Amino acid sequence: MHLSVVIPCFNGAALTRACVVSLLAQDDGDAPTEILLVDNGSSDDTATLGDLSPSVRVLRQERNLGFAGGVNQGLRAATGEFVLVLNNDTQAATNLLRELHDVLVGHPRMGTVAPCSNHVKGDALLPVGDAGKTAAGRAAIRDALRDAPALQDATTLAGLCLLLRRSLLDEVGLFDERFGHGNFEDDDFCLRLRLRGYRLGIAGRAFLHHEGHATFRSMGLDLGQELQKRRAQFRAKWQDDPAGRAHLAALDSDALAAADAAIEAAVAYPAWTDADWHRAVGAMLQPDARTAIAHLRSFLRQCPMHANARMLLAQALGMAGDATAARGELHRALDCALSHGQQLRVLQRLGEAAYRAGAHDDANRYFTSLQTLSPEDPEVLNWRGLSELGRGRIDVAIGLFEQALGGGVHAAQTNLGICHARQGRIAEARACFERAVVLMPQDPAARANLAACDKLSRSG
Repeated sequence: MHLSVVIPCFNGAALTRACVVSLLAQDDGDAPTEILLVDNGSSDDTATLGDLSPSVRVLRQERNLGFAGGVNQGLRAATGEFVLVLNNDTQAATNLLRELHDVLVGHPRMGTVAPCSNHVKGDALLPVGDAGKTAAGRAAIRDALRDAPALQDATTLAGLCLLLRRSLLDEVGLFDERFGHGNFEDDDFCLRLRLRGYRLGIAGRAFLHHEGHATFRSMGLDLGQELQKRRAQFRAKWQDDPAGRAHLAALDSDALAAADAAIEAAVAYPAWTDADWHRAVGAMLQPDARTAIAHLRSFLRQCPMHANARMLLAQALGMAGDATAARGELHRALDCALSHGQQLRVLQRLGEAAYRAGAHDDANRYFTSLQTLSPEDPEVLNWRGLSELGRGRIDVAIGLFEQALGGGVHAAQTNLGICHARQGRIAEARACFERAVVLMPQDPAARANLAACDKLSRSG
């Protein structure tokens, strides 16, 4: 691939060196054609990093142009068909460029693609801490992701690492330099792509270690204050645009206002599929499952690997009474490159649905997978106990309920009582139900179980 990498940097030469070295160590045939270091007026030895390789070129700036300004200087100088915009406080797994490239070129209307990372906003987050700080650690993460789904659609991406076709810039424009040192220039760029009907992708098999805000710390900037300032600039730019108003309302967690603005935005921007997303979320709050289903299906025709939309569609179908179709959408979500949190939510919902349907073997399989991802979660232990109880494995269920109770799940006390009752140990069951009433005095089920146990004792 003919690829240019653009890395804006201000001081932090050691970090930039490590970043470049990781790019030069890409798998055979995948090394970038050129690496452009946009030196935003550094006072350290950043200027000497061009000695690392003939493919590395330092573009010295007389002053700090900020992230967007530095990126734009690099984009203007880039010669590659593809361009990777990259933070300097990062280190790439050896398959990063190939995985990003394959997702970008392998899916229709894909505008830009980002990797998974240990320090990133949104669903690209991979909770591995500092494990990717070393080459060996990144190799282990690369190997662990080898069989993961390749793609998840997103509605916005963090700008720490974005691969795109250089020709796309002729249509959408460069990064907006009003955002200074950084933050919200990526939201702005992604929104402009989305308005033109482009997809945004998270490459589920690509990993990038990120130190996180290294430049801000070195400059002595307050990240919170910078975020507030850039958010205000983003609001000022987009508040008079209907799509911008929808996006801003969603940022403010006002889904109904976002849905209202999206109606006008859909007329102004016919290619903006996020209008369907906002209207679906608003419809779910009404609640209007039928309208939500229609908008979600329209949205998924353009962004078929959008896991959150699949999960919301499953919820809407469940509200509409179609449990089978709901489970089908959850299974389709598993085909996406899910974040850790998304995996937990999908498996939890699949497990609960299987349990309610009486498919206890399936429920146990889902909850066992869930426990592997979240071994200390007492709620998961309680659900696994219920599935084992449904399978007739009462002794196993008792052990799980006892662990869940130790973790603070009071409902497990009732479930323990049910186990004892099924084994004919009525006294032990009654003691559990009595404790459940104390722990959950407002729970009618706890009192009902105690009353049923007393009735059974009298009849016996």
